[in-house]
Amino acid sequence: MLGRVSKYYRVLLSINWFQTLYLYLRVKKPRSSSIRVLHKSNISLASSGRIKMDERSFFEVNRQDYISTGDKATLYIAEDGVLHISGSFTMHGSSKIMIHKGGIIELGNQTYLNGGSIECSSHVTIGDECAIADGVHILDNSWHDVFELEECVGDNADLKDKMANRSIRPVKIGNHVWIATDAMVLPGVTIGDGAIVAAGAVVTKDVPDHCMVAGVPAKVVRKGIGWNH
Repeated sequence: MLGRVSKYYRVLLSINWFQTLYLYLRVKKPRSSSIRVLHKSNISLASSGRIKMDERSFFEVNRQDYISTGDKATLYIAEDGVLHISGSFTMHGSSKIMIHKGGIIELGNQTYLNGGSIECSSHVTIGDECAIADGVHILDNSWHDVFELEECVGDNADLKDKMANRSIRPVKIGNHVWIATDAMVLPGVTIGDGAIVAAGAVVTKDVPDHCMVAGVPAKVVRKGIGWNH
């Protein structure tokens, strides 16, 4: 009993009440949903940036389970950006979510970001019960266009039109996906349900359901697998 009381007391002490109140005032959410910011975090929402929460959702920012490391979670939503939470989602210390102008991130239930980062310019969808580990990078924009030299022939304006938004492609991650430490998920990738991305892998192509991929670039190394937390 005393241990449980002590745990709740530590949580109360670690809540950043100012930033929690700020998000409560900015978030479009039903009464059954709640938000909690722990410790000091980097939070920036543009005037038209939005966080949308479904019924009975819970959003926790900068959770540090064992000891406070001083790391700050970062939440940035630019103009017309949307973070949509469907259920319980936790950002652990040093995690980053960066939503650029007009970007949309959709997050499922019982999913957590444990020190990794998600950067969105278009659309990133992550399903239920996903585990995203420390050092993981998920991005839907490579920020640089790569093209054949033959494409440079002609008017530069035509080239710019041809290259427009080529580097931006949505990312979709299914349910119950484990993305291990220091992995990268690049633009245009779809990861199937129950898949595992091994530590350090660079995912450039779609990953089938219940498969493990590893390596640079990532390739399927096991099929028909499952995993648990």
